[in-house]
Amino acid sequence: MKKQFELLGVLAILFTVELSGCNQVSNTINPEKNKFVGTWQGKTSDITGVHNITIILFSDGTSSFKGFSGTWDLKDGKLVIEITTGMGSGTFVFNYTFSNNDRTLTITAMDTGTILELEKQ
Repeated sequence: MKKQFELLGVLAILFTVELSGCNQVSNTINPEKNKFVGTWQGKTSDITGVHNITIILFSDGTSSFKGFSGTWDLKDGKLVIEITTGMGSGTFVFNYTFSNNDRTLTITAMDTGTILELEKQ
């Protein structure tokens, strides 16, 4: 009888330890998403000249672009950036590739085909 109580006690402890991790929330970011976090700089050109572009992607899913705030995420293998301005909001969807040990990010706009190469700062 004493061995049964000992066995029940050990099982109760193991069960309690096993369940103690169930309510923990992971603060880790997906490894693929982690490659995007940081400040990215690049240059683009149009008929008015060459323009420096800085995109900041934060680990909490927020972003900053040209002084405007927004959000970013990876959806269906695409980089999706949503920017809110005083005149409304816009969603930009990009194909992406990394190179140079994940220090270079090349994004291609799905709607226009515009290609932008960004370097991590």
